[in-house]
Amino acid sequence: MDTGSVSRLPASGLPASASRRLAALGRDPINLHKALAHAPALLAPLLDLIHALRFDAAVPRGLRELMICRIAQLEDSAYELAHHLPMAADAGLDAEQLDALDHWRESDRFSAPQRAVLGYAEHLGAGAPRDDEALGACFSPAEQTELTVTGATYIALARILRALDVRIDADVSR
Repeated sequence: MDTGSVSRLPASGLPASASRRLAALGRDPINLHKALAHAPALLAPLLDLIHALRFDAAVPRGLRELMICRIAQLEDSAYELAHHLPMAADAGLDAEQLDALDHWRESDRFSAPQRAVLGYAEHLGAGAPRDDEALGACFSPAEQTELTVTGATYIALARILRALDVRIDADVSR
């Protein structure tokens, strides 16, 4: 990696369109955005998808962050965990819950909807059996779709981050 780069690829400037889009969303660019700057036509719709998942979904933010953090663990994505563990805490998950993510089945810290999300994350990320009864008891078809897209998106992002060897942002605690 060259010293000016945030990934295994050479440094690339963020396209003006992406800078404007991030500014309109009230966000600063992170290393993921900078690494994807080599493909601006792909970066723009990805930013839109991530924004929709974060701000336009009906599933409560805490449940979505729980999904993302468990997916990040399953994918061994230190980058996603560094970014999303603080977001999960901000969304209401407590330290004991975050510490228990990798052994959630043995923990009494999680509600029925949280357990359904964690089980579904393991289905999406590791091929565990899907519990349709738990999902149906807690989530509407639209919410199940949102959880599916959230999980699948963050699986893809974890693999993109790994393939490009994207460094964790300096201002993000690990």
